[in-house]
Amino acid sequence: MPESKHRRKGKVRPRPTRSAPPVKNPAPSPNWIPATGVGLIIGGVAIILLGYLDFVQTRTAGLPALGSNWPLVFGFILLTAGFGFLTRWR
Repeated sequence: MPESKHRRKGKVRPRPTRSAPPVKNPAPSPNWIPATGVGLIIGGVAIILLGYLDFVQTRTAGLPALGSNWPLVFGFILLTAGFGFLTRWR
């Protein structure tokens, strides 16, 4: 049977040493971070849904730039901020 090309005949290879200590687990996040993230997400969804009511659309139609789309934009900003908070949750 043919021998392997990688066989070392009696040579002992030194094992690599660790250069840095193992990383410790980070401290858990405070309780207000997940609560704030979930609150922002729920608030963003609520603002988006309420933006479709006729009462809100007539009030925001006269606003500059986006017109009646302000609740939609503001709701997505709150959703993004909520997801940003939840990415910091450990």
